[in-house]
Amino acid sequence: MDIELTEIAAILDDQTKEDVSGLVTGFTVDSRTVKEGDLFIPLIAQRDGHDFIKDAISAGAIGHLYSHGVAQKNGIKVSDTMDALHTLACKARNKLGAVSIGITGSVGKTTTKDMVKECLAAVFTVTASEQSFNNEIGVPLTILSSPPETELLVVEMGARGIGHIRTLCEIVNPKIGVVTCIGIAHSEFFGGISQTIQAKGELIEYLETDGLAVLNNDDENVRDLRNRTSAEILTYGCGKGDVVAENIKIGSDLKPSFTIRSPWGNSELNLNISGTHNVTNALAAAATAMYSNVPISKVVEALETLRISPLRMETFETAGGCLVINDSYNANPLSMKAALGALAASGRKERIAVLGVMAELGNEHENSHLEIGELAKSEGIDVISINVEEYGGHLVETVEEAFQALSGMTNLGRNTAVLLKGSRIAALESLATKLSNKETA
Repeated sequence: MDIELTEIAAILDDQTKEDVSGLVTGFTVDSRTVKEGDLFIPLIAQRDGHDFIKDAISAGAIGHLYSHGVAQKNGIKVSDTMDALHTLACKARNKLGAVSIGITGSVGKTTTKDMVKECLAAVFTVTASEQSFNNEIGVPLTILSSPPETELLVVEMGARGIGHIRTLCEIVNPKIGVVTCIGIAHSEFFGGISQTIQAKGELIEYLETDGLAVLNNDDENVRDLRNRTSAEILTYGCGKGDVVAENIKIGSDLKPSFTIRSPWGNSELNLNISGTHNVTNALAAAATAMYSNVPISKVVEALETLRISPLRMETFETAGGCLVINDSYNANPLSMKAALGALAASGRKERIAVLGVMAELGNEHENSHLEIGELAKSEGIDVISINVEEYGGHLVETVEEAFQALSGMTNLGRNTAVLLKGSRIAALESLATKLSNKETA
């Protein structure tokens, strides 16, 4: 959204608006990413963004907000910079006039968001959250960066407690709400599955009568959300539902093919992403797009040529033919089980999972890690565990030690498949890089 500083000052009720001038062409909360014409919005978190206002101005910011201290070039005074960010995003959303689609769930949000965007883009001009911009900072920045020609706005919505998604809904005003699945994730913050269900369901509660709730019929926790909305319901799943997948088959590259059946027609589909669990994500995207009048043929084409955000079920083979599954972006019990399922389905004789911690599980930490270790064992999967004794298997302390252990266990040949999975703090993507380099060594 391009907007004059004087208009921003008026929106934010700064009485000194006559002291600012210039056209804002972008917004940022990080002084290190400032581009010419940006408005710098200093937030107060672990560090106070006000300490970096001078840096932002020097880097080309045309102005800044501030809640305390002294104004620099084109400073606009507000009582709270986070509230001001949200106010500006609401103004931008109203000016944009696009139909908003919110996506939430314990796992699969980003992948489903990518799929929804690709399917809708076959017909519409679509803007979607970058990577995992799904919180009270990323969501408003997504809206503020949306081009004026945007017809559909696809927004990923995360939460670390009850009320968070409700706040995001007030910014986004979604017409369509998509829920992937609900399980144990970030339970350190939620306090239990019932609170998680309550929090994720806020998206569906927010929808108006003329809205649409797109719900995973295979997940009881999601299916039951139909009781919390007056909006139209559209279900999807691998069992029953309005949009379903039948005759699912997994290729040697772990990419599923299936028949999609829907009120808008049926088609064969070869999904361009690995993992059986991504079939339901694809169904969510297909349901959303076809409801929005994208023909099933274009939906299938989009899903068959899909490119998703990095570190999610990426696969490659080493020079020796070992299949590497890099699903290292994040991890919780649901996504860990899905990734182990993909590894088990690889058909390789040697199956090794290099596992990092599943963070933010609170009281569920020990039992959840034990359960995953037992699941791997039951599937005949060897485990290399980085600093998590509960997984069992071969315990190491660093990614480098994991690499050495892996190299000692296998020659990375065609009989071997390796899964890399853990929360962000495990940084297992660096092991993927090592294995990729080994590929060309």
